[in-house]
Amino acid sequence: MKNNKIAVVLGVFMVLIVLLVLFIKTPIDLKIPVDTKVPVDNMSVNEPQVAGFLVQFENGTTEPEVKAILENYNMILSYNIDCNSDNGGYKYYIKVEKDNMPDVVEDGLKNDENWTDPVLPSFTKGDYIIYPVTEQAIHDKDFLEILKRHNLQVKTFVWCLISYRDNSTGHDILGKNCITKKDAIRITNELEMNEKVWTVMPDYIEG
Repeated sequence: MKNNKIAVVLGVFMVLIVLLVLFIKTPIDLKIPVDTKVPVDNMSVNEPQVAGFLVQFENGTTEPEVKAILENYNMILSYNIDCNSDNGGYKYYIKVEKDNMPDVVEDGLKNDENWTDPVLPSFTKGDYIIYPVTEQAIHDKDFLEILKRHNLQVKTFVWCLISYRDNSTGHDILGKNCITKKDAIRITNELEMNEKVWTVMPDYIEG
């Protein structure tokens, strides 16, 4: 009888030991592992990055002037400049004061669909509206008559490709030949405040 009591006590003791072990082990097993694959500075490897900019300057801007303008801004990395009208889209535009634009439109600026193109719409710069026009328009006597009546002249865009790529590597490397999207937005906003800069288009790549 005494042996039976001892066996019961031992059995209960063993059950308590097993339950205690399980209780201690469970929170250890549920512990969430630390993710060691988070990119540095919380930057996703798939975040768009920028290899340069296509910048549209006003008529007559020279390459030395472009260099002088860019030196006023923190462009992050060294860059190459290629100023060529073939870099961009339309070559020609007219510059119209905002207050005069309704009169010019009413006089027939948009009468011929071959003079302007909705794919490249007009945009505002200071007190002026910049209106891209086609090469066909600058040879059209009716179009030129409209400009003459409003004392307007056809001007030529200066397109400059600002590139961080220097062909030293076949890959796009952040901090070597491309910058972050955040820096590109900052540079774009600052450049477009310059009176000689019409538009700025970042050259996005996929990281």
